[in-house]
Amino acid sequence: MALLRRNMNVLWSSVLVEELRRNGLDAFFVSPGNRNAPLVSALAYNDSVRKFSCMDERGAAYRALGYAKATGKPGVLTCTSGTALANYHPAVIEAFRDELPLMVISADRPPELTGSDANQTIYQENLYGAFCLESLNLPCPDPDYPLDALAAKICHIAQKKNGPVHINIRFRDPLIPMEAPSGPVPQAVLDAAEQYFKNGAPAAFYPLVQASCPDLSAVESILKKAQRGLLVIGRLENNDDRQGAAALAPMLGWPVFCDIASSLKGAVGDREIFSLDHPKALALVNDYAPDVILQLGSGLVSKHYYAAILKGGAKYIIQVCPRREHRDPSFKVNIKIKAGVGDFFNSLDDITNLLQDAEAAESLVQAAEQVRTDLTAATPRDALSFPLIAGIINQNIPGDEALFPGNSNAIRAFDMAWPASAQGVQVVTNRGVSGIEGNLATSLGFAEGSGKRVTAVIGDVSMLHDLNSLAMVSQSQASVILIIVNNRGGRIFERLPIRDFPEIADPMMTTPHGFDFSRAAAMFSLPYAKAETPDKLKKAYKEALSEGGSRVIEVMLDPEKDLEVFTARKSIR
Repeated sequence: MALLRRNMNVLWSSVLVEELRRNGLDAFFVSPGNRNAPLVSALAYNDSVRKFSCMDERGAAYRALGYAKATGKPGVLTCTSGTALANYHPAVIEAFRDELPLMVISADRPPELTGSDANQTIYQENLYGAFCLESLNLPCPDPDYPLDALAAKICHIAQKKNGPVHINIRFRDPLIPMEAPSGPVPQAVLDAAEQYFKNGAPAAFYPLVQASCPDLSAVESILKKAQRGLLVIGRLENNDDRQGAAALAPMLGWPVFCDIASSLKGAVGDREIFSLDHPKALALVNDYAPDVILQLGSGLVSKHYYAAILKGGAKYIIQVCPRREHRDPSFKVNIKIKAGVGDFFNSLDDITNLLQDAEAAESLVQAAEQVRTDLTAATPRDALSFPLIAGIINQNIPGDEALFPGNSNAIRAFDMAWPASAQGVQVVTNRGVSGIEGNLATSLGFAEGSGKRVTAVIGDVSMLHDLNSLAMVSQSQASVILIIVNNRGGRIFERLPIRDFPEIADPMMTTPHGFDFSRAAAMFSLPYAKAETPDKLKKAYKEALSEGGSRVIEVMLDPEKDLEVFTARKSIR
C-alpha cells in the first residue's frame, strides 16, 4: 500500500482504496477512463489488492458479481463518468434481487458541470435508485473535509454485504499524480493521512453478531405431526446451507425434490424426486397430496412448483430463507423462518424419521422413478438434444468443479437431467432476475473468486449478448470451459404459448440466425472445437477437462429435433 501525496485527488483515492482493503474488499474490477484516473492510480500503487482490468463495463459488472458469488465479498467496480456506470446497471439489479454484495465507485465531474451540457456528464448521484442498498455521494476532494470522516463513511458503506452499494466521487483536474495548480497538499492533511496509514486499522470495528434462529418448537411439532411431508430444496448459496439441507433430508425421510441451484441433486438419499416440471411427475406429487411442505432456500427454476403444488391442499407450507425481500410468488407460504438453512438445521431438536405414511411416500418415489426411466428411453442417444447435453456434462464433470447453466433452455435441461452431476459440483446461477446477459462474465468471476474451473453451458443468444467477455476469459488465469449450445436462435419461445402465433414469434422473438462462434474463439485465441454428435461432444469435453485452461466447445443443435425430443418427453404419461 502507498499513500499518494501529489494532490488531493490521489490522496483521497489512496485512503478510499486502503479503507476498503482494511474492511476485506480487496478485489477491484477496473473499467478504464480518464475521470477515474485518481482511483486507478491508487490501485496501481496498492500491492495488497487484486486488480482486474476490464474493457467492457457490463461484462466487468457481471464478472464482479461472479466473484461475489464465490467469495461472499463484494467485487468493487470503478469507472469513469457518463454512461459507464449505467452499463453496470443490469448486474446491480441482479445483485440487489439475489442479495449479493457488490460495490460501484463512479468518478464524476465537478458539480458546476452537471446540467451544463459538459461532455460525458450526467446526473450520477443515486443513479441506481431502488436497486441500491445505500449511496454515498462524495464531493470533490477538499482539504477542509476531515480524512477521518472520509474513512468512517467508507468503512460504514463497506459493511453492506447483502446487496449493491454505490459511491460517487467528484474530481477536478489534475486527474494524474501531479501537483495541482493551486499548490501542494496542505501539511495538516498530509500529517492526517500519514497517521491514517501508520495506524493500519479500519476506521471502525463492526463485530459480526450472529443472528439467532427463532424458537422452533412450534415448527418441530408441525413436522412431527405431518402425515405426508414433502421436502423441497431451492437455491442455496453457501456450504453451511448445503450441508444443513443434505443432513436434514435423510433425517426427515420425506420425499424430496432438489432444484438444480441447490447443488444437491442426487446427493440427498433414496427418496429424491427427479423433477417437479414434468407433467406426470407433477401429477404424482399432487396425488400424493402433501399436508406439510418444507421449502429450504430461495426460488426454484420450476414454475409449476408455484403454479400447482403450492396451490394444493397442504395445511402448512414452511419456508426457511434468510433473504431480505419477500420470496413467495405463490403467496401460499404460511410459516416463514428468516434464517439460514444451516442455522435452522442446527437449531432443530429431535427430527428423526418423521415419515408417517411410508406407503404413500414409497409409492410416489417409485412412480416418479418410472417416469424418469421412461424419459430416458424417450431421449435418443444418437442425436443431440438439450437433455442429452446436460446428461453428458453431468456424467463427466469432476466433483470438485463448478457448473454454470445459462438461463432459458440450459438451466431447465439441467434441472430435469438425471443422473445428476457428481456430488460436490457447485452449481452457480444468475436467477435473481434471470437475464441472459453476462452469463459468461459471471462464470469467469466465479472461477477467479473460487479457484475452481467452471463449465459454463450457455445458449447462442446468451452468448451473442456476452461476446465481449471472451476477451476477459482469454486474458484471465482462471479456467472456463465454455459450451455454447447453438440452436440458431431463441428457441425457448417454441416451447411457450407464443408458438401458436408464428406470425408474431418468427422471426421477431425466435431471432433465427446462421452464425457460428469459431471465428469469435479465434479472435480471442481460445482453443475451439465443434460438436455435431453426442460422441463428438463427449470427446471434446473430455479433452477440455484433461488439457486444462479455457476453451470453447460449440454444440450444433438442430432446433427441430430438439423440439421433437422436448415434445416426446412432455407427452409421457
